[in-house]
Amino acid sequence: MEDGIVWDDLSSWALNCLYGIDLPAGESGGYLHDDEQVRAWLAELRKRRAM
Repeated sequence: MEDGIVWDDLSSWALNCLYGIDLPAGESGGYLHDDEQVRAWLAELRKRRAM
């Protein structure tokens, strides 16, 4: 619990995945996590949510 907010496990997992998603990977102009990785997280989120 931080700042009086209680996160359920799924929300906490999703937020941890997305933390820093917009960080640049370097001078190439890309991001630390590519679209494929983000799509995989979305698929995993949907799978976990359906449980």
